[in-house]
Amino acid sequence: MKKFKDAGHFLWLVRKTWITRVARLYYSQFGEDAVLREIIDPAYNNGVYVDVGAYHPIKFSNTYALHKRGWRGINIDMDPIKIEAFKLARSSDVNVCAAISSEKTIKQAYSFSKYGLTSTLEPATAAADPQAPISVRNVETTTLDDVLEHSRYSNQEIDLLSIDAEGHDFHVLRSINIDRYKPKIIIVESVSFSIRDVINSEIYKYLEEHGYRLISWTHISLIFRVDRSSIFRFQL
Repeated sequence: MKKFKDAGHFLWLVRKTWITRVARLYYSQFGEDAVLREIIDPAYNNGVYVDVGAYHPIKFSNTYALHKRGWRGINIDMDPIKIEAFKLARSSDVNVCAAISSEKTIKQAYSFSKYGLTSTLEPATAAADPQAPISVRNVETTTLDDVLEHSRYSNQEIDLLSIDAEGHDFHVLRSINIDRYKPKIIIVESVSFSIRDVINSEIYKYLEEHGYRLISWTHISLIFRVDRSSIFRFQL
């Protein structure tokens, strides 16, 4: 083993080799909140989020890290048991059990486990799953506009909109009046697997028309933002 004459240098090297952290903590399934940490001003600690298809208050959550920083908002899921978990762990948020779509109607909700990742309103998504759903039930859908209108955030702009609706994402996106609520960042799940498919997708074209720019792509999550806002560390 090589001997080090400079003890200070040796201790510094030991720290850099074994003690310095090589991984950064994130809660999101694919590191979406790590991207948010890089683009949001660290001093901005009173933001508002809306999380559709929220799933779990901590695990795989795009909003939990922000919640720990002081952000608050609305968590929405169509599975009652998941909203029970949110009410237990994040009672300072507004937690809503609702099936979100582009219109108010009756749809079938497919669930594949008692507390699992895949619950969907989209028949094609359900059909593509190799397992049969454990339950299929009729649900009354509503819109994001309606949920927001009847919440304490009805007259506020949104800083982050996160949508994970298992194939029904574009319907959810179209259910909110973007011009009224002006979300600064939008995370939306996409089934596209090439940049060409992303650019040609309904989601990309819709958000581009509304002034959003795609700034990150983490596995199946697309992250869009507006060019300028006080919440950002850097302006585009």
